[in-house]
Order: sequence, then structure tokens, then C-alpha cells
Amino acid sequence: MSVYEARLQVVHDCPYSRLTRQFPEATIAMWCNLSSHVLEISCPEKDILELVTKALAKMGRKQSTVKEGGMVRIVAKDCDCKPGIANMVEEEGLWYEEPVIYKGGWEHYRVIAHHREKISDLVARIEKEGGMVKLASLKPLKMRGIAQEMLLTSSSVLSGMTNKQIKTLAEAWNSGYFEEPAKIDLDRLARRSGLSRSTYAEHLRKAQAHLIANLCPLLQLAANEAMLAAET
Repeated sequence: MSVYEARLQVVHDCPYSRLTRQFPEATIAMWCNLSSHVLEISCPEKDILELVTKALAKMGRKQSTVKEGGMVRIVAKDCDCKPGIANMVEEEGLWYEEPVIYKGGWEHYRVIAHHREKISDLVARIEKEGGMVKLASLKPLKMRGIAQEMLLTSSSVLSGMTNKQIKTLAEAWNSGYFEEPAKIDLDRLARRSGLSRSTYAEHLRKAQAHLIANLCPLLQLAANEAMLAAET
């Protein structure tokens, strides 16, 4: 049985699409597990980046914001995402690779399906519900190729994490804790967050455990692929 990959560009009534239509210079990447989401906004023009960031801050409850040059990353809780393309993808029995990219009013999806006709069903459903779809590409994939080609599964890598764990992990990463050598230690990270060292370390440990657990199926596929390659 073949597996198919479709690259879809979609326009429908979505606040992020409307925002990038208003500010075509900006690009928004989004990872979402329907309870919290991570938004990464990039734009070469700082004034427009600031406007887009302020607009996004009004969508859901902002938990933390990190600014790095021409990029802003927002980790938000109480996700305000309404049923949309992602729900349609799931209900049609397909899955998609995150992040979803918003640019110039268009949403960009990489959708994976076990049956070619399911892609057509999805396109027809989006159009029936008022959306516009461009099928940029459609090609078969070998099952063994999914582990190599897909960066993330459709279930978010944030699945199972609490908002505190997500925030702790993001802060540690952005502060250089995971670099070699580390740019910061747990004591300083904990003080910045107003937490005890033990509490901060517990949030970080649990976040890392969830992250590995969520990626395990993909890691196992890649490991199996490596073993098969070594035997040939």
C-alpha cells in the first residue's frame, strides 16, 4: 500500500491567514495541540514585526515571549484555535506535518494519506466549506521513507505537557542551557523564573520526558530504517 504526500496551500477564514494577508512581509509558523500553541513570527521589518506580535498577543492567553533579532516566539495557553483545516485533516483520516506556515494570507500544509483519494476528499471538503485550495504537489512515499522525511508527527510534540513545563523547556532552550558547554545553569534559570531549583528542575525533567515519549514512534521508525540499511 502506498503512502501519499500532498503539499496544500489553503485560504479560508482564519485569524492568522487574515493577519498575514494584512502584513504580507511577515511569516507565521504554528505548532498546536489544541490546548496550547507555539507561534514563531519572522519579518525583516521590525515595525511590522511589532504590529504582528501585538495582534497575536490578543489571541489566547500569552504565556511567554522571546525576541531574537527578526523573530519572535510566543508560547500561548488556553488555545483559541477554532475548528478549521487541521480538524478536517484529522476527520478525513489523514495527518499533517507541523508547523503550519502562514504567509501572504495562505496556509501551507504537508498532508500524509494512506489512500490517494483521501487527498481529493479533503480538497473537496475544504472547497465545500468556503475555502480555496491549491494542490502544489502530490507524490507517493514509501513507508520506510516517512521516518526520514517527516520532521514531526501530527500529534504535537507538546502533547501531555503542562503550560509550566512548556514554558520551562522554552526558557531553558532559549537561554542556552542545552548548548555544549551550557551558557546558563539551573540555579540561574530557577531564580529568573522565581521558582526553587528543585521545582524548576522537575518541570524541565517532565517536559523532556514528554518530548521524548512523543517523538518515540518517529525515532523507532528511524532506528528500524538504520538497522535495515546496515543489514543490506
